[in-house]
Parts: sequence; C-alpha cells; structure tokens
Amino acid sequence: MAHPNVPKPSSRTFASIVISTAANGASEVVDLTGLTLSAIQMSTAWTSARIGFNVSVDGSTNYYPVHDTAGNPLTFPTSANRVVTFDPAVFSGVQRLQVVSETSAGVAVAQAAARTLLLGLSEYVGAD
Repeated sequence: MAHPNVPKPSSRTFASIVISTAANGASEVVDLTGLTLSAIQMSTAWTSARIGFNVSVDGSTNYYPVHDTAGNPLTFPTSANRVVTFDPAVFSGVQRLQVVSETSAGVAVAQAAARTLLLGLSEYVGAD
C-alpha cells in the first residue's frame, strides 16, 4: 500500500488535438497506449456542442462511437474556457481515440473554425 505522503511517480502527460471544421466533427487520432484520458481543456472559442468519442480498442483503423451501458451515445456537455474531467476507468482499455464535436444524440456538429483542445492523459491504476 502506498503512503499518501510518498506518492508513486506519475506518467501524466498531455496531448494537443485539433477539431477542424469538417462535417464529421472529429479530431485527429490520439494513441493512448499505456495511458487513459482523464481531462479535456476546451478551446477558448468552442462552438456550442457536446463532446463525444470514437475509439479503437485494438489499434486498427476501425473506429466506433462510444456508448454508455444503457446504449446511449457517451457525450459530455461543455463550453469554451472549461476543463471537463473523467473517471479514467471509463477509457481504460482504449488504445486510440478521437474526440468528436456532437449533439447528445451522437450527431456530428462542425466547429465554426479549427479548435485546439488539450487532453490530460494519465496512467490508469485500478483499486488494489
């Protein structure tokens, strides 16, 4: 058991992605191998939309939209100048990821201009 005053070294890092004005609302692909998504810092000029995700669990070129356990598109409300945080367990096992600008129904929303987002990435360490 780790002592709270002697933390385990971290491999936390970040990635910068761009969501273009493309109709599919998707960013470029981010390779998460060994890490998991834990936060997204939104652009200061985000066009009103939720964020959703397309993922590949095996690293192939086949990407699929993420749904919750009830079968609904996994989307998060957000706006400009905001940081959205996630339970890292939600994305554990995902090798490659795209962030998507979309509605709560999973329909793509094009951004008015290219938007840069920062992804907070960290090691996923499950409960002991």
